[in-house]
Amino acid sequence: MNPPTAVPSSSILLNLAYLSSALKRAGHEVLVLDATAPHHRLSEPEIAQQVREFRPHFIGVTLTIDYIPSTYDYLGRLRLLGVPIVAGGPHANCLPQEVLARGADVVAVGEGEQTIRELAEHYLGHRALSDIAGLCYRHDGGKVACTDKRALIKDLDTIPFPDHDSFPIAYYSGSSAPDSNPMFWSIFTSRGCPYNCTFCSSHNVFGRTYRARSPENVMAEIEEVARRYGATFFAFQDDEAFISEDRILRFCELIRQSDMGIEFSARLRIDSLTESMLSALAKSGFRRIGFGVESWNDETLAKINKKYTVGRINESLGIIAKTRFPAVYFGHIIGFPWETEAHLRASLDEIAKMPRGIAYFSSVGTPIPYPGTKLYDDYHEQYGFTDWWLDPKWNAPESMPIDARPLFMSYANLMGALYMKDRFWGYSDRIERAIRDYCWAVFRDSMRRAMSWPEYAFTYYLSRASYAVWRVAPRLERVLFAPLKAVGRWLGLPKKAAYQNR
Repeated sequence: MNPPTAVPSSSILLNLAYLSSALKRAGHEVLVLDATAPHHRLSEPEIAQQVREFRPHFIGVTLTIDYIPSTYDYLGRLRLLGVPIVAGGPHANCLPQEVLARGADVVAVGEGEQTIRELAEHYLGHRALSDIAGLCYRHDGGKVACTDKRALIKDLDTIPFPDHDSFPIAYYSGSSAPDSNPMFWSIFTSRGCPYNCTFCSSHNVFGRTYRARSPENVMAEIEEVARRYGATFFAFQDDEAFISEDRILRFCELIRQSDMGIEFSARLRIDSLTESMLSALAKSGFRRIGFGVESWNDETLAKINKKYTVGRINESLGIIAKTRFPAVYFGHIIGFPWETEAHLRASLDEIAKMPRGIAYFSSVGTPIPYPGTKLYDDYHEQYGFTDWWLDPKWNAPESMPIDARPLFMSYANLMGALYMKDRFWGYSDRIERAIRDYCWAVFRDSMRRAMSWPEYAFTYYLSRASYAVWRVAPRLERVLFAPLKAVGRWLGLPKKAAYQNR
């Protein structure tokens, strides 16, 4: 289950899909509930009714840090159904004892495919919890016990393909058309990341040991999903799919040989890029590539342990410009505690040098100190955000229906640093102003590359006006700009701003 208080889902939840598939291969009957699917949301009574009808031996719940206080509250109510609760997911992996103290009976730590099969054997009466690696649980007396660490799966090709049947695309897009959500069909081709960025918590689940599926195994999954569901666009979700150039070149060869007309998006490190790799990707149907560059400032890059420099970024930008890739995404994190206005201005000066032939879109956010990261360990006492995720004031659900969003979010919604309230760093007014200026400068540059001048003028200047009004009078913004939002949608500008037409 993805609980009803979690972040809304936008695509198939691969973690649950893999676990369901592992159980089904072992001969078990499985019910998957994603309570936050946008077009198939489930209320607590609806979930309770389905659980009673299904009569499961246990309930597996995936936990993320977002809105975790309300999720913990829900676990307390879920316990009233009298079914054992097993928690997993990123937050449970990071803080298993906290999760046990707030409603779970068992916490699964590490990769879950083998663990969940052995848990099924336990709840059928065939295995003791103490004999299952990768668990934390409470004894009858209340004392917490943790078993040995679960070994990583060495051969990822042995894992069954995800259970797509349990995630109808209509639940996420409102339509059963396979291309109704271009980013729905996600795929993992590897696990683990050997790098150690100070703000990243992904190692809590998959570790730092990089393991990759064979190109042939990945291709077999793509062919199966395309055949069964009509998928034509796949989004790679790996932390780092392109460490081995030989592996990705082999995959590109298989794609070209298949002649299926499949297209892809992928994320990769900007320092892993080579001209031969990017050329092969472009010829094999990759249409969108993303880079978590984070900063264009050498001091910040060194302090967050990115292991490359602005000079290396610029080398890769030259490769991208030469290949004329259709759409490129850059992730920015700005506002680290040591950064000043000068850091942000220097970064903007570097971004301004980007070759004009690169068509890109960006997200800009401020750093989130996730538990289990060096960023959290180094600063939580100094800035007073120890255990911030448990405070509802700092981690409370905020819902804004799409129809109620201000006009600027139709185009600059990825500029989260513009409108998401700082919870951690206590920025001065000068730094907040510098952060806003940074967001608008990046947004302006990317829109000028994506649009004709009249389209750009409509998008950029109306977004600035919408933002200015929204900051002081959100209701007035809604009244004044609703007709212009409709005009923009009619012209197809939001999709063009996100490079969905490329």
